[in-house]
Amino acid sequence: MFVLPGSLEGPEPANQDAVGNLGLIATPAGPVMVQTGGSYRLARWALDQARRLTGRRPALAVITQARPEFLMGGAAFEEAGVPVLAHAATAELMAQRCNECLRRLRADLGEAVMRGTRLVLPQRRIDGDLALELGGRRIELLHRPGHTSGDLVVLDARSGAAFAGALVPAGRIPELDPGREAAPWRAALRQLARQEGLRTLVPGYGEAGAAPALIEAADAYLAALDTEVQALLDAGADLLETQRRVELPAWRHWARYDAFHRRNVQRQYLAAELRWLGAAEPAAPR
Repeated sequence: MFVLPGSLEGPEPANQDAVGNLGLIATPAGPVMVQTGGSYRLARWALDQARRLTGRRPALAVITQARPEFLMGGAAFEEAGVPVLAHAATAELMAQRCNECLRRLRADLGEAVMRGTRLVLPQRRIDGDLALELGGRRIELLHRPGHTSGDLVVLDARSGAAFAGALVPAGRIPELDPGREAAPWRAALRQLARQEGLRTLVPGYGEAGAAPALIEAADAYLAALDTEVQALLDAGADLLETQRRVELPAWRHWARYDAFHRRNVQRQYLAAELRWLGAAEPAAPR
């Protein structure tokens, strides 16, 4: 099992969109790669690394969720004849929004970095958990929707190590996806914490470590976000006041706090407000 580490920060010319961790699990049938990377160029490099480290052409690539840094290398995998798999919900999100992501990346990073990059939708799609037997090596794909509706965790049953993608960042603020909130994410983390045989996690961003500690750390931020936002909503605070007042200094040292936290407050507030409005609707006359 190998990790190809990327930056904790966002895409920028300095890191050439090598954001977040890529990985591979060696099997007798060829390595399983986790993520395709943020560009064609990065994907070509990752494919070369897979062959160098294992001596085999990759048998499969798995995209854990619809994050640009995890999926923009699809053209290189298509060119190499390596099938790419994702949850059906991830493929749907990719089709909806990733062409716009690519446009922004080209504008921000330049054509030299993004040359050859184009959106390629995954050829294989699943709707739930799936166990793969690759030359006698069991790889389990666990559907744990939390950050997005299509989150997959890639578990190597033999070693007890798993790649969690953006579902479990380490040392980086979890980023609520548009239209989503903390509660389902926390439920997915609790479910993952109970996964039999899971010992080590490779987060989507940051260093690998013991699964319980990494899961607990991500959950703690989401719990604090939910609690603070709900308390202010219950007290009658509006969105702008809530964004101003919800500061979580215990996590300020985590990467992307300034970029993500205020937006997380906004998304959590809007979701909680929608629930409150739904509960407050008068009953229909009988």
